[in-house]
Amino acid sequence: MSLAVASIAFTISETKLFEPVRKWFDKKSKFIYSLLSCGYCLGYWLSFILTAIYNPKIFNLYWPIDYFLTAIVIAWLAGFQWILMCWLMKKSGK
Repeated sequence: MSLAVASIAFTISETKLFEPVRKWFDKKSKFIYSLLSCGYCLGYWLSFILTAIYNPKIFNLYWPIDYFLTAIVIAWLAGFQWILMCWLMKKSGK
């Protein structure tokens, strides 16, 4: 799931495909613009959303704690993958 979170966050925050969306939010809402422009930040929100939808369990604890910790671990791993994707794009000259 962390790879999916990293891929979605990278696509929204870094690609030209979503540049018009980011620019539109730049005029409408600075908060949402800053959220969409930072793949690392967006990864945390996506992680919490996808964890709520798919309900993976890393820990076997009381469910709110399990949900929170699972989402944090997925977002943390996705952050490393997002950084790797950014590095690869920069290295390829795009």
